[in-house]
Amino acid sequence: RDNLEWLARATNWAKFTATASLGVIHKGHEKEALQLMATYLPKDTSPGSAYQEGGGLYALGLIHANHGGDIIDYLLNQLKNASNDIVRHGGSLGLGLAAMGTARQDVYDLLKTNLYREAAGLALGLVMLGSKNAQAIEDMVGYAQETQHEKILRGLAVGIALVMYGRMEEADALIESLCRDKDPILRRSGMYTVAMAYCGSGNNKAIRRLLHVAVSTV
Repeated sequence: RDNLEWLARATNWAKFTATASLGVIHKGHEKEALQLMATYLPKDTSPGSAYQEGGGLYALGLIHANHGGDIIDYLLNQLKNASNDIVRHGGSLGLGLAAMGTARQDVYDLLKTNLYREAAGLALGLVMLGSKNAQAIEDMVGYAQETQHEKILRGLAVGIALVMYGRMEEADALIESLCRDKDPILRRSGMYTVAMAYCGSGNNKAIRRLLHVAVSTV
């Protein structure tokens, strides 16, 4: 806490990113997380900078990534009560990280109602990481095909791939469908899904497919 003057000088998204970076510094300090981050979190009494508060919620997710526990409910309530899109952005990222791989339906439902920015699409994938949840895939692909907002579409493109993490051949039908889509961002999601589904497998078919697209797509 001796070198925080640089954080005070940051503005807008630089403040968001700088505040969120504290989550990397304090990674693993889960018991003290709320105390360590108290200055940067939303307060009922005196609202602060939305960029700082959003970054603070994101930082909590980084500290608790994949070890959510009680902090999931705290972040869930913060996202429910958020009145600012920047705070929702940070809250979505933090909640997705803290609830990673839990497939909690209440978390998924809340994130689905917050698809205003790319963060919620990414967070949906984090929560459903590796679950191959058919309803989640249907919801996310359907929304991606309908939305006119490129930022939301980019977040969903990664989120869809995360749902299929480690599922290997079980993801092949979705990969084929995404790769035939008329939208180039969803076709890119098809490549992300190959990478996530076969992550760490050394699968020759997946590598050949990615290499073919890499050298043939201009």
